[in-house]
Amino acid sequence: AAMGSVWILPEPSLSQELPFNHAKHAAVTCAGCHAGVQTTARAGLPGPAVCAKCHATAPASVAKDWERLQAAGVRFWKPVTRMPEHVMFSHRRHVALAKLACASCHADIGQRTAPPGRMPVRLVMDTCLACHRAEGASEDCTGCHR
Repeated sequence: AAMGSVWILPEPSLSQELPFNHAKHAAVTCAGCHAGVQTTARAGLPGPAVCAKCHATAPASVAKDWERLQAAGVRFWKPVTRMPEHVMFSHRRHVALAKLACASCHADIGQRTAPPGRMPVRLVMDTCLACHRAEGASEDCTGCHR
């Protein structure tokens, strides 16, 4: 792929099942809902059990969504980011080791009032290389490509 080519595989905007509001959840850290962001290569999308920690007794205003959340077979978050097979990306390396803020790649997602239909930042190889240069990280191709 050319240096400026898009790494994110293009897809039309997705419609998410639930009207999740990141801004209302600002008191919760990203790692509080996205399991694995500090310990594994992939950050998980929260499931009903994660939401139940705080929403076991949902107020009437969100009761309808809470019931849908607990319904069998509901896949309430659709991933909006997919890296191609030849790209190796580790959340752990970027978050826990390099200490980058989630906003470095996910922009203003924490202030959004509606769930994203697509990745909030258009990731291209040049974007990653610019960050690697600014942070003094390796630019060795084999560090990120298979």
